[in-house]
Amino acid sequence: MLRSFALAGERASRALSPVATATAARCRRLSHVTFVTALALATSGLTASALRAQGPTGQGWLDITLVTGAREPVAGAIVSLTPAARGPVAGQSDERGRLTLGPVAAGRAAVQVRRLGFVTHDTAVLIAAGDTLRLTVSLVESAQSLGEIRIVSLRGDLTPEQRVDREQIAASVPHDASEVLRQLPGTDAMRRGALGLDPVVRGLRDTQLGVYVDAARTLPGGPAGMDTPLSHVDPAHVQSMEVITGPYALTWGAGNLSAIRVVTNALPSANAAPVAARLTSGYDGNLGASEFAGVLEGALGREGRVRYITSGAWREGSDYTAGDGTTVASGFRSAEGRAKVGVRTGTNGLFSVMGAFQGQRDIDYPGRPLDASYFDTYHLQAEWALRRAPAAAGASAFRVRDVDVMAYVYDVDHLMDNDDKPTALPNPNRMPPFATKINTWSGVQVRGARATARIDAPAGWALEVGGDVYDADHEARREVDRRDNGLPVRRDLIWGGARIMDAGLFTRAERSFGSARVATTVRVDVVEADADSTSAFFAQQYGSDVSSSEVNWSGAATVRVPITQRWAITGGLGSVVRTAEANERFSDRAAAKRAQTNAEFMGDPTLKPERSTQADLWLEAQYPKFAVQFNAFVRRLDDYITIAPTNLPKAQPGSPNTVFRFVNGRADYHGGELVLTSPITSAVTLGGSLAYLHGDDVTLDEPALGVTPLRADLRARLEPVASRWFVEAATHMAGEQTRVATTRGERATAGWTTVDLQAGYRLRAATRGEMLLRVGVRNLFDRSVVQHLTAIDAFTGGRIQEPGRVLFARVTVGI
Repeated sequence: MLRSFALAGERASRALSPVATATAARCRRLSHVTFVTALALATSGLTASALRAQGPTGQGWLDITLVTGAREPVAGAIVSLTPAARGPVAGQSDERGRLTLGPVAAGRAAVQVRRLGFVTHDTAVLIAAGDTLRLTVSLVESAQSLGEIRIVSLRGDLTPEQRVDREQIAASVPHDASEVLRQLPGTDAMRRGALGLDPVVRGLRDTQLGVYVDAARTLPGGPAGMDTPLSHVDPAHVQSMEVITGPYALTWGAGNLSAIRVVTNALPSANAAPVAARLTSGYDGNLGASEFAGVLEGALGREGRVRYITSGAWREGSDYTAGDGTTVASGFRSAEGRAKVGVRTGTNGLFSVMGAFQGQRDIDYPGRPLDASYFDTYHLQAEWALRRAPAAAGASAFRVRDVDVMAYVYDVDHLMDNDDKPTALPNPNRMPPFATKINTWSGVQVRGARATARIDAPAGWALEVGGDVYDADHEARREVDRRDNGLPVRRDLIWGGARIMDAGLFTRAERSFGSARVATTVRVDVVEADADSTSAFFAQQYGSDVSSSEVNWSGAATVRVPITQRWAITGGLGSVVRTAEANERFSDRAAAKRAQTNAEFMGDPTLKPERSTQADLWLEAQYPKFAVQFNAFVRRLDDYITIAPTNLPKAQPGSPNTVFRFVNGRADYHGGELVLTSPITSAVTLGGSLAYLHGDDVTLDEPALGVTPLRADLRARLEPVASRWFVEAATHMAGEQTRVATTRGERATAGWTTVDLQAGYRLRAATRGEMLLRVGVRNLFDRSVVQHLTAIDAFTGGRIQEPGRVLFARVTVGI
């Protein structure tokens, strides 16, 4: 039926005039690697035998690899292949710079490669019937690039599915990297304050989402859920973000029910100028937010043997006004610096070191009982990478193509206080009635390493084998004193040297069989968890021995098959295991970000790891006049780690009476996303998206906690060909959400609609780089907006609203 539908779509499309578009040290089980590799290959081989077939007569494929002048892969480039008698087939290069297009009609065809920061590359090729043409293209870096954040949603086979461009991101006025995720259907962010928005992907949040910054595993620093790893990377330093909306990121790291990978500003290419700079400044009305960022980069020595990039960003904000006139506390200050130096080793190797520091100060969190006095984040990393050209077609030997080895240190130090909260003032109608001074110190130290190799194998197989390890140590304690006389009220140990160590090995195998592309991945992790000390109350509950160990197996497979030249279908099935994190295991009545309520939560060291099993179906079509992408999924969470009310006494007098405990259960989800784009003319493009999610907590017999309502977005963009200006309008809509987890404090929310406008103008000068001016307004009609996932004010009980009307301006200059 799908094929008939696709053919009907082709016949309808031919009636339209064609307009071309491009749309572990402690791991004692290293012997598992042999078994993992064998299992992955065997699985792939069995799948292959069922799919082996010849390609259609008179058609062929293009397998293209994109590299820089230094032979580094170029990801995120748009490649279009246009046969003489047909419209274009387009796609986006993956993290290895590779892309396969087809099948297309045999004969001569035009290839165009476009990527911001590189000169557009055009070439002609000859596609042979029943064969795959392998082409390597070396892209030339353009003189100046004004930079962008690329937000890409990846299918289960790790190829791009959706992309958000820089104008859409600029319109979101991001002060926290998580904000930009709201631009992708199926993803969202939970607001508790100006910074520290918590990313949510199809109902998954917190450590259910693996977050990686430059391939390093990162974790939040605070037990109260104020921060997320994404909040410790300034948006000005983000070059790209990739999102995998399912259990397919097994080569990225352990326990990824879904995953987000952030790449900060990369080293320039070897043929870059010795010195280049980029400056950005902006201001947002209502938010009272200012920002300034700068980048200095270049290549030195013979053939760019030494390359460097250094960047800094500063931003601050103040309280904002919501659409109903309510003032929302949202002040903050943030400064960040990053530097990276790379030295070429041999012909194809590159050794690089990177250091980063971010300091955040005086951050208001109306959605928490405490504010953040500071966050200090340190990230040090060393990496060696080897890049070689792909093996020739029909190679009969194994050949190592790419190698990556890295080690890193990631630390977050954090202090919370109640200096600007009502509890800092006396209140005779409250217990305790006297003013209190509350300080909570916390931190996390992550040490990790990773090594991978990509191998071109006989019979067209592409393999990736590797391993990774991280060791995370958590500390948190709380002090409560009287403000009037300084006498101590209580001392609490939240985390006492809580430690999680995970060492994993993985193998991924991929190959084409006729027009089908098959990929399988298997991963095994060994986990050790312990705490140096626990509170007396915690020991009463669970005893003094809270150590545990696990061996967790995960796997995934995808099959992509073209239905016709325009339509393709991809199926995916994966099952991944996530170990319980420190807060879920060891916390003694601490706050947590798993719920909207500000209640206290009790950990449980006996928690089982949760397993997510998910099936996906992707359906894609590309026509000259429109493109459509549809993804549907079903997910089952066994031993689902959630929360349930208890009769335990609360630790803090001001906390809600009900204390929750982390428990295992089961949850089921299903949903999907639909994305449509249509170039009406060469200057006007329309686009829209729709996202739906349904979740049930089977154990508690109520809706799953934190399910986003129906969301829709519409966009219209005017940008004449070869022009320097653009104008864009966008409408964002959310339905009401009445299916809520009432036993866990979740509340229903009403629907809302907002409108955004923006315009931009680019000035070019041959000897002075270029400048981009951008102005716009968000929430044009000043609507009162409450995102369903937004936290509840700890003292008023009201929901934290989004900003009302925000006027913004940005200027970026390349020098």
